[in-house]
Amino acid sequence: MSSPTVLTNALMLLITIDSKEGKDVATADVVGAYLNADMPDFVVMKLVGAIVNIMCKVNPKYKRFVTYEKRKKVLYLQLLKALYGCVQSALLWYNLFTKISRLINLF
Repeated sequence: MSSPTVLTNALMLLITIDSKEGKDVATADVVGAYLNADMPDFVVMKLVGAIVNIMCKVNPKYKRFVTYEKRKKVLYLQLLKALYGCVQSALLWYNLFTKISRLINLF
């Protein structure tokens, strides 16, 4: 499963067309956008191989949860935030974005 996003080329083409038609155009980039949205469901991410070592360096507490499957290091983590690639992440981000947008427009 994936969480599809628009291709940059397609987005630029649409913006160019809108601009040519005299429409107002604005763009923004929110760094780590999905990570701003909480993951309400119980979602487990499985890490295998070298990434396990990296995660254990980031947080040594993870070492006690490392296991082996078919002689490869494995680490299971529960997602607390939306993560790119999860099906529901795009919707979670959209809902958060529209909620914040409505709050900002109230002032």
